[in-house]
Amino acid sequence: MGENAFEVPLDEADGHLPDVISAAAERNTIAYLTDHGRRVAAIVPADEAWYWTSGWQSAEGEADTDIREGRVRTFDSMDDMLAEIDTVRGDGPR
Repeated sequence: MGENAFEVPLDEADGHLPDVISAAAERNTIAYLTDHGRRVAAIVPADEAWYWTSGWQSAEGEADTDIREGRVRTFDSMDDMLAEIDTVRGDGPR
């Protein structure tokens, strides 16, 4: 998703919500609706909404913690990574 998120004050969005929605979709970014400078709602392109679900955000938090605490592995090749996955699953070598 684009990094060019934008904000629209509620009083400006009033009567122009279809335009705000179209702008967010065309730019493929988030449009934040604000009330006196405070973000109160977000319009997210439909094909990106999965990322903002509580389940996905929880998994992102777990991944961030794993990275911060050094619980990561690197591999020299994709084949090495897939072999490790097979080993962990108990599937044996490919």
